[in-house]
Amino acid sequence: MDISRRLIGASAVLSPEHEVIDVDVEGLVRRLILFDKYVLVSVRLQEFPLLVKHLGYEGLRDLLSANLIEVRCECMQLAQMAQSGMLGDPVLPLFSYKFNWIDARDRKSYIHDCLQCLHGDSRLQRKQAIKLKSAIVSAIRPLPESLRPQLFPVFREDLLHNRNLLRTSVSMAVHTRLGESDIPFSLDVHQEDAETFRVETDLPQRAKLSELEAHKIIEKGIMAIAGLTQTIGEMKAYSAVSGFRDADLPLFRYKLDFLANAASSETRESNFQRVIDIAGFPDLLAGRDSINIERLLKIRDSSEAREFRDWLGGIGEATEEEIKDRIAGLRAKVGVKIGSEGGKKMRFLATTALGLIPPATVPAIALSIFDQFVLDKLLPRSGIAAFVNELYPSIFEKTE
Repeated sequence: MDISRRLIGASAVLSPEHEVIDVDVEGLVRRLILFDKYVLVSVRLQEFPLLVKHLGYEGLRDLLSANLIEVRCECMQLAQMAQSGMLGDPVLPLFSYKFNWIDARDRKSYIHDCLQCLHGDSRLQRKQAIKLKSAIVSAIRPLPESLRPQLFPVFREDLLHNRNLLRTSVSMAVHTRLGESDIPFSLDVHQEDAETFRVETDLPQRAKLSELEAHKIIEKGIMAIAGLTQTIGEMKAYSAVSGFRDADLPLFRYKLDFLANAASSETRESNFQRVIDIAGFPDLLAGRDSINIERLLKIRDSSEAREFRDWLGGIGEATEEEIKDRIAGLRAKVGVKIGSEGGKKMRFLATTALGLIPPATVPAIALSIFDQFVLDKLLPRSGIAAFVNELYPSIFEKTE
């Protein structure tokens, strides 16, 4: 199937309140001429009474029977719910964003309810409305159930690792709100749990906005990425190119650039070599005779290696000093030493010895709690630093 010969897009004309007030009939005709199939992204099927107005009953009936149009009638979308308190969830602070899918509980009932708009059209007799309803139902092509679980991991990847895409999307939202596009601001995203993300930003100070306004602007930028992710997923599901609006094209181009880079290993491998060079291990194989394959296989599945891989994907714009601090700074090195097996044994011996002191002086249990606090909070073991400084070099061996 030639995807370039199929188009998925909307023809509804919306009011500022997002109500369907007309149909772009000229655009519809143009798309029917240029493409073998047009997948109409419908807004609750509200376009069809208006198509009756423009095409007449016979015209719309013949268009549907010609099998030139497929209809996408879905209400599935990703929603930001962190401040809603819905489903009994706690209300999260500003700059926290929690996502969940919203969809119709009963698809058949949803479509049935949407089709009732045809019965209120005075231009249609009852029998004509029934025939059109049947033809529209036959043209509806539901999205595959497998699509939804495929979308969120892609969306998550863009939020956490595609900095250019997120910055561009938020900058577009800033421009829409303020009319300015050159405001410098920081933006860093952290995942709190499976569905929740926290954003660190200085946008309120840079743009002289309230925290609520800045929160909403960032939310708009994030939701634009969610919409883009879903659009690309539906392009694949319907095997059709998308009729993007001009305003959406810059974001789509950044997404394509990201996909092009992700499709090649060159960027990730270059980032890896950059880190190894900064760490001072430019050629670990020099002076060594072998590679310990057993250790390589064990290390690649370790939590440290997974943490390193996740971090590596987002260092494209990081400076050498930022990378050096993460892998070789004092905090990182001490965390690695204290968190290592040897460090744990030394702390255990010291704690046990100090526990011999009378409880009134230094309670052993208090020391143990403080010791755990130092390890976990003040000097946590960095999987990134541990991978670079300990695990990766250990793969290369000197044969005796």
